[in-house]
Amino acid sequence: MFIVAFIGLASCEGDVFIPKPVGYARIDFPDHAYRKLNTDLCPYSFEYGKIANLVPVRPGDGNRCWFNLEYPNQKAKVHFTYYDIEATDVEILIEDTRILAMKHLVKADDFEESVVMDTSANVYGIIYDFQGSTASNMQFYLTDSVSHFIRGALYFEVVPQADSLAPSEKYLEEEVMHLIQTFTWK
Repeated sequence: MFIVAFIGLASCEGDVFIPKPVGYARIDFPDHAYRKLNTDLCPYSFEYGKIANLVPVRPGDGNRCWFNLEYPNQKAKVHFTYYDIEATDVEILIEDTRILAMKHLVKADDFEESVVMDTSANVYGIIYDFQGSTASNMQFYLTDSVSHFIRGALYFEVVPQADSLAPSEKYLEEEVMHLIQTFTWK
Protein backbone atom coordinates (compact mmCIF):
# COMPACT_ATOMS: atom_id res chain seq x y z
CA MET A 1 0.00 0.00 0.00
CA PHE A 2 2.83 2.31 0.89
CA ILE A 3 4.49 1.77 -2.50
CA VAL A 4 1.23 2.39 -4.39
CA ALA A 5 0.59 5.60 -2.41
CA PHE A 6 4.17 6.76 -3.03
CA ILE A 7 3.91 6.14 -6.79
CA GLY A 8 0.52 7.94 -6.89
CA LEU A 9 1.87 11.01 -5.08
CA ALA A 10 5.10 11.07 -7.06
CA SER A 11 3.26 11.05 -10.36
CA CYS A 12 1.21 14.14 -9.47
CA GLU A 13 2.68 17.47 -10.40
CA GLY A 14 1.40 20.84 -9.31
CA ASP A 15 0.01 23.17 -11.91
CA VAL A 16 2.86 24.84 -13.72
CA PHE A 17 2.02 28.43 -14.57
CA ILE A 18 3.61 29.75 -17.76
CA PRO A 19 2.64 33.35 -18.53
CA LYS A 20 1.69 34.16 -22.09
CA PRO A 21 3.85 36.72 -23.85
CA VAL A 22 2.39 40.17 -24.40
CA GLY A 23 0.70 40.33 -27.78
CA TYR A 24 -1.09 42.94 -29.81
CA ALA A 25 -4.07 42.65 -32.06
CA ARG A 26 -3.22 42.05 -35.68
CA ILE A 27 -4.02 44.99 -37.89
CA ASP A 28 -4.82 44.35 -41.53
CA PHE A 29 -4.26 47.47 -43.60
CA PRO A 30 -5.90 48.01 -46.96
CA ASP A 31 -3.69 48.39 -50.00
CA HIS A 32 -2.60 51.96 -50.61
CA ALA A 33 -5.02 53.72 -52.93
CA TYR A 34 -5.04 57.46 -53.52
CA ARG A 35 -7.24 60.28 -54.71
CA LYS A 36 -6.31 63.80 -55.75
CA LEU A 37 -7.09 66.82 -53.60
CA ASN A 38 -9.21 68.98 -55.86
CA THR A 39 -10.13 72.33 -54.48
CA ASP A 40 -10.12 75.76 -56.05
CA LEU A 41 -9.68 77.34 -52.62
CA CYS A 42 -6.12 76.18 -51.95
CA PRO A 43 -3.05 76.98 -54.06
CA TYR A 44 -1.76 73.42 -53.96
CA SER A 45 -2.69 69.88 -54.87
CA PHE A 46 -1.59 66.39 -53.85
CA GLU A 47 -2.74 62.80 -53.67
CA TYR A 48 -3.90 61.40 -50.34
CA GLY A 49 -5.15 58.03 -49.16
CA LYS A 50 -8.71 56.99 -49.97
CA ILE A 51 -9.14 55.76 -46.41
CA ALA A 52 -8.53 59.29 -45.07
CA ASN A 53 -11.24 61.87 -44.41
CA LEU A 54 -10.45 65.49 -45.21
CA VAL A 55 -11.86 67.66 -42.41
CA PRO A 56 -11.60 71.48 -42.60
CA VAL A 57 -10.32 73.29 -39.51
CA ARG A 58 -11.94 76.60 -38.59
CA PRO A 59 -13.59 77.02 -42.02
CA GLY A 60 -15.05 80.45 -41.24
CA ASP A 61 -11.83 81.77 -39.73
CA GLY A 62 -10.13 82.91 -42.92
CA ASN A 63 -7.80 79.91 -42.84
CA ARG A 64 -9.40 78.29 -45.86
CA CYS A 65 -6.58 75.83 -46.40
CA TRP A 66 -6.19 74.52 -42.84
CA PHE A 67 -7.47 70.97 -42.53
CA ASN A 68 -6.86 67.54 -41.04
CA LEU A 69 -6.54 64.26 -42.84
CA GLU A 70 -8.18 61.84 -40.43
CA TYR A 71 -7.51 58.11 -40.44
CA PRO A 72 -10.29 56.81 -38.17
CA ASN A 73 -9.25 53.14 -38.19
CA GLN A 74 -5.74 54.05 -37.06
CA LYS A 75 -6.93 56.82 -34.68
CA ALA A 76 -4.54 59.23 -36.36
CA LYS A 77 -4.58 62.67 -37.97
CA VAL A 78 -2.26 64.65 -40.17
CA HIS A 79 -2.70 68.34 -39.29
CA PHE A 80 -2.11 70.81 -42.14
CA THR A 81 -1.59 74.55 -41.82
CA TYR A 82 -1.04 76.81 -44.80
CA TYR A 83 0.43 80.31 -44.89
CA ASP A 84 0.62 82.83 -47.68
CA ILE A 85 4.20 84.00 -47.21
CA GLU A 86 3.91 87.18 -49.21
CA ALA A 87 2.77 88.68 -45.92
CA THR A 88 4.86 86.48 -43.63
CA ASP A 89 8.59 85.91 -43.42
CA VAL A 90 9.42 82.36 -44.58
CA GLU A 91 12.44 82.14 -42.27
CA ILE A 92 10.23 82.70 -39.22
CA LEU A 93 7.86 79.93 -40.35
CA ILE A 94 10.74 77.51 -40.98
CA GLU A 95 12.21 78.25 -37.56
CA ASP A 96 8.79 77.85 -35.87
CA THR A 97 8.38 74.48 -37.58
CA ARG A 98 11.84 73.38 -36.47
CA ILE A 99 11.17 74.45 -32.86
CA LEU A 100 7.83 72.60 -32.80
CA ALA A 101 9.43 69.46 -34.25
CA MET A 102 12.42 69.52 -31.89
CA LYS A 103 10.14 69.54 -28.85
CA HIS A 104 9.58 65.84 -29.57
CA LEU A 105 13.27 65.00 -29.14
CA VAL A 106 12.76 64.71 -25.38
CA LYS A 107 10.80 61.45 -25.83
CA ALA A 108 12.32 60.30 -29.12
CA ASP A 109 14.84 57.48 -29.27
CA ASP A 110 16.17 58.84 -32.55
CA PHE A 111 15.13 61.10 -35.40
CA GLU A 112 15.95 61.54 -39.03
CA GLU A 113 15.81 64.76 -41.02
CA SER A 114 15.28 64.47 -44.78
CA VAL A 115 15.44 67.25 -47.33
CA VAL A 116 12.70 67.61 -49.95
CA MET A 117 13.89 69.19 -53.18
CA ASP A 118 11.71 68.89 -56.26
CA THR A 119 12.90 71.66 -58.56
CA SER A 120 10.52 70.67 -61.38
CA ALA A 121 7.49 71.23 -59.10
CA ASN A 122 9.18 74.05 -57.16
CA VAL A 123 8.65 72.20 -53.86
CA TYR A 124 11.26 72.40 -51.11
CA GLY A 125 11.16 71.42 -47.47
CA ILE A 126 12.24 69.14 -44.65
CA ILE A 127 10.74 65.96 -43.19
CA TYR A 128 11.31 65.18 -39.49
CA ASP A 129 10.85 61.47 -38.73
CA PHE A 130 10.91 60.53 -35.02
CA GLN A 131 11.53 57.05 -33.62
CA GLY A 132 10.19 55.99 -30.23
CA SER A 133 7.22 56.94 -28.08
CA THR A 134 6.71 60.50 -29.26
CA ALA A 135 3.43 62.41 -29.56
CA SER A 136 4.13 63.16 -33.23
CA ASN A 137 5.94 60.57 -35.31
CA MET A 138 6.40 62.67 -38.42
CA GLN A 139 6.39 66.37 -39.23
CA PHE A 140 7.25 68.29 -42.37
CA TYR A 141 7.05 71.60 -44.16
CA LEU A 142 6.90 72.38 -47.86
CA THR A 143 7.40 75.74 -49.53
CA ASP A 144 8.14 77.36 -52.85
CA SER A 145 10.29 79.91 -50.93
CA VAL A 146 8.37 82.81 -52.46
CA SER A 147 4.61 82.67 -51.96
CA HIS A 148 3.50 79.50 -50.17
CA PHE A 149 4.26 77.53 -47.00
CA ILE A 150 2.50 74.43 -45.67
CA ARG A 151 3.24 72.50 -42.50
CA GLY A 152 2.08 68.96 -41.68
CA ALA A 153 2.25 66.85 -38.53
CA LEU A 154 1.18 63.24 -37.95
CA TYR A 155 -0.41 62.58 -34.54
CA PHE A 156 -1.98 59.46 -33.08
CA GLU A 157 -4.94 59.94 -30.74
CA VAL A 158 -3.70 57.27 -28.33
CA VAL A 159 -0.97 57.03 -25.72
CA PRO A 160 2.27 56.71 -27.71
CA GLN A 161 3.82 53.26 -27.38
CA ALA A 162 6.32 52.70 -30.15
CA ASP A 163 6.02 48.92 -30.25
CA SER A 164 2.23 48.82 -30.56
CA LEU A 165 2.01 51.78 -32.96
CA ALA A 166 4.79 50.57 -35.26
CA PRO A 167 2.56 48.91 -37.91
CA SER A 168 0.18 51.90 -38.08
CA GLU A 169 3.07 54.35 -38.06
CA LYS A 170 4.77 52.57 -40.96
CA TYR A 171 1.55 52.48 -42.99
CA LEU A 172 0.77 56.17 -42.38
CA GLU A 173 4.33 57.27 -43.08
CA GLU A 174 3.99 55.66 -46.52
CA GLU A 175 0.75 57.63 -47.01
CA VAL A 176 2.43 60.90 -46.00
CA MET A 177 5.49 60.23 -48.17
CA HIS A 178 3.22 59.66 -51.19
CA LEU A 179 1.44 62.92 -50.38
CA ILE A 180 4.76 64.78 -50.31
CA GLN A 181 6.00 63.15 -53.53
CA THR A 182 2.82 64.15 -55.41
CA PHE A 183 2.61 67.67 -53.93
CA THR A 184 2.42 70.54 -56.44
CA TRP A 185 1.70 74.26 -56.28
CA LYS A 186 -0.98 75.67 -58.55
